[in-house]
Amino acid sequence: ITSDMFRLNTMFWQEQVAQYEQLMGINFTEIRNVMDMNAYCGGFAVALSKRPLWVMNVVPASMNNTLAAIYDRGLIGSFHD
Repeated sequence: ITSDMFRLNTMFWQEQVAQYEQLMGINFTEIRNVMDMNAYCGGFAVALSKRPLWVMNVVPASMNNTLAAIYDRGLIGSFHD
């Protein structure tokens, strides 16, 4: 993973979460647990990090193992087949 890919993934998910919140009227205080089944490098979890919820990052076995990037961000995750 290059630093540009890492940064772009983070920006992408920050924009997506803002859109979800605005367009779908999501009340994040009603959500406690989220599972990202294709976590890549954890950008979705980072975008949700200021909200009162817990995110489990899952990296599919069929994809590149990016758990190191997830762990480097201080997040949790697992590898799943």
